[in-house]
Amino acid sequence: MQVNAVHKDSVFAYIKASGIKHPEIVMQQCLLETGHLKSAYLLKRNNLFAFRITEEYMHFTNWKESVDYYKRWQDRHYKNENENYYSFLTRYKYSGSHNYVEVLKKVSIKKG
Repeated sequence: MQVNAVHKDSVFAYIKASGIKHPEIVMQQCLLETGHLKSAYLLKRNNLFAFRITEEYMHFTNWKESVDYYKRWQDRHYKNENENYYSFLTRYKYSGSHNYVEVLKKVSIKKG
């Protein structure tokens, strides 16, 4: 299966247009989870956020569906908009990695 190129600017624009809260942090997640949009394993599944069902990575028809899923996930779980989003991700245990947020904060979404 050929992996379609996903462009960072297009993803970030779609994240913002979708009304996702804290789009910069969500874009950091996308870049971290996909190895800066280079992970063939996740990209062939159109899964920009490494969402899983049990132990299996989810498959989406296209990358926009992955963003749409993130929006629904966020709407379901992020109820207190005053809560720091990094704290929410830690509290919710978005990742099994104990230093996920620390690593996430180092991801730059800027060009270059």
